[in-house]
Amino acid sequence: MKRENLKRRIRAVSVALCAAATLAGLAGCGLYNSLTGTGGGTSSTPGFATTVVIGDSLSAGFQNGSLLDSQQPNGWASLVAKQANFSLALPLIAPPGAPAVLKLVSLGPPPVIQQASGVTIGRDDPLTQPYDLAVPGHLLNDVINTAPVLVPTSDEELITDLVLGFPLGDTKSQMNKAIALKPTAIFVWAGNADALQADESGMPSSMTPVAAFAQEFTELLSTLHSQTKATLIVANIPDVTAIPYLTPAATVIATVATETGLSPAQAAVDLGLVDGDLVNATGQGEAQIAINQIKQGQTPTPLSDSGFLSAAEIAQVQSTIDQYNSAISQEVAAVGGVLVDIHAYFQTLQSGITINNYNATTAFLGGLFSLDGEHPTNTGYALIANQFINALNASAKTNIAEVNVSAVAAADPLFGPSIKPAGAVGIPLVAARRTDALIKGCKEGCL
Repeated sequence: MKRENLKRRIRAVSVALCAAATLAGLAGCGLYNSLTGTGGGTSSTPGFATTVVIGDSLSAGFQNGSLLDSQQPNGWASLVAKQANFSLALPLIAPPGAPAVLKLVSLGPPPVIQQASGVTIGRDDPLTQPYDLAVPGHLLNDVINTAPVLVPTSDEELITDLVLGFPLGDTKSQMNKAIALKPTAIFVWAGNADALQADESGMPSSMTPVAAFAQEFTELLSTLHSQTKATLIVANIPDVTAIPYLTPAATVIATVATETGLSPAQAAVDLGLVDGDLVNATGQGEAQIAINQIKQGQTPTPLSDSGFLSAAEIAQVQSTIDQYNSAISQEVAAVGGVLVDIHAYFQTLQSGITINNYNATTAFLGGLFSLDGEHPTNTGYALIANQFINALNASAKTNIAEVNVSAVAAADPLFGPSIKPAGAVGIPLVAARRTDALIKGCKEGCL
């Protein structure tokens, strides 16, 4: 019902804008777009006169399971733009967001997370030409090839249209739209969704093959380089097995033991888990089924292979990401771009980071990740923004001031002792399933 309402609203806005263009005497919607584009703005930092961002949800300012106007400006790209004093128009989405934002209702235990009610009307301003073109759920291949359609019929098409389909008539992919905007600088952080496929499926084989990834990344950067001559600032892929969307097996085992009265050792045997495994949303759902079976005196069904990553599978995912990053590094060097090593920085965060006398961690509700377990909090995005800024200052000889992370954290509703849970907790199933849908590219419903 919500998705159908959003579809109707997008279609209505499209028809209305095209009609307005016709009445105004413009020669079709394509010309209307060119007359209403906002332009890239100006910058006091050399080279950023017209700056474009492409990628996936991590570059879109996605947070708490939603693309939402009150959250998008907290993304790393917007923070870099503010610090470097360049314009970066966003495709701002009206409340309650797309999809409706997740809210922390109670710390519990266990924590209670609910989805906000209602459905968005779409873009706050359909006439604005965004320069942050990143689309949640887009794989590397999507960044190159997937374009908006006039009449979206799936959630994947809807989210693509909300970002790329306005002003009315835009029919270019992220890559091609970036070229058309004639940028002087392009920020690229793509490929995260390709790696995250393993988290959702529980199978490293679901990741984009290394050879295909390398070919696609070469195509993306070489095309941007040859057709724009813009400075390319490119981030690599972090370890996607170290995000709180995946729940440590020990936490799941402890939950099952508590709810059934079994010993942790017996619960582990029943679930087919060992310490070091990481459980995804599928596995969480299967663990709940096992709890119900045990309570009814039945023999519980162990988690399926798609419900978790074993230690060997985790190592395989990490190895594949290393190969992705090798391909990224080689291509960035080939086009003379700036490499931002998010992978290395993310590894340093695994031991925690002290901000405002509080030890923030990458655990669920640890202060660095939002309620969907995949996307950063305001504080997390500020830390990432500083990695881009530091890389630029070191490689491009800019002098951009860092984001004041302490100030961001002080105002962050998901940072600090007030939201710290009692003991180790895993991401609630409702939030994990939301992230599942996004990782699948909204093919199975995320709006």
